[in-house]
Amino acid sequence: MSTSLPIILFVLSAVFVGAIVWLGRSRRVAARRLYRRTLESALADGMLTHEEIEELDRVRREEDLTAAEVRMVARTIYRGAIRAALIDETLSAEEDQTLARLQLQLGLTENDLGDDSDRLARLRLLARVGQGELPRVESPIALERHEVCHWVVQATRAERLELPRRSRAAIAGVRLTVTGMEPFSAAGTREALRPNEEILPTDLGMLVVTSRRAVFQGARRSESVAFARLQHIMLYADGLRVVEANGNESGYLLVEDAEVTAAILLHAARHRRAEIRPVHRGRSA
Repeated sequence: MSTSLPIILFVLSAVFVGAIVWLGRSRRVAARRLYRRTLESALADGMLTHEEIEELDRVRREEDLTAAEVRMVARTIYRGAIRAALIDETLSAEEDQTLARLQLQLGLTENDLGDDSDRLARLRLLARVGQGELPRVESPIALERHEVCHWVVQATRAERLELPRRSRAAIAGVRLTVTGMEPFSAAGTREALRPNEEILPTDLGMLVVTSRRAVFQGARRSESVAFARLQHIMLYADGLRVVEANGNESGYLLVEDAEVTAAILLHAARHRRAEIRPVHRGRSA
């Protein structure tokens, strides 16, 4: 009897402490939910007024929320807004302005956004490229006079093998026409090249996109395609291929972000074609 009593008391104490901890955690969760509802309501019209800020501060004090908890709520709301805006993998100017304003009002830095920051930066880049604002980066190769480097990415050159007793079906990709006027879009069926057993990597190097040409600088060989000769680009899930007006096709180029690379390549080529359009025949492009 005397032995079982301490055990019973210990169990009851543990249950009591556990209940207190559970109640404490439940209260913290409820407090954060209340603050989140208040903040979402305040942000419904896209602007935090002075009165709404005071109300949020009152809720924070009454619920004894820490600065870390307040930031957690703000981060959750902002990330939800990012995912809602980017559900179609595009970012309009209006959506970008709304997100930037929301980030400022919530007092969040890029570090607060985690992986969403990289995704947002990528789609902002695509949006700028679509508007004709091409990036400028340092070139690893010698450039001609007035030539500008827009993009450098690690690339693996590959060829397609002829396998015996195997029908050679086309690899599904999106065709981007340089002479066209339609906006860049990666929508459509795009197969991955790397898992395809017919695709054999042959060289490792980098793809350089300038204002005049696309250059593959490899360990074994280098290739350059002037935009004056570029007809269209085939975009795949993890790579691309350029096709010249005379029908010549480059090897497959496997790159980390094929969509961004293809967008920059397409718009750089279109810019160049627009520049040389008035050039008389016979003159070099």
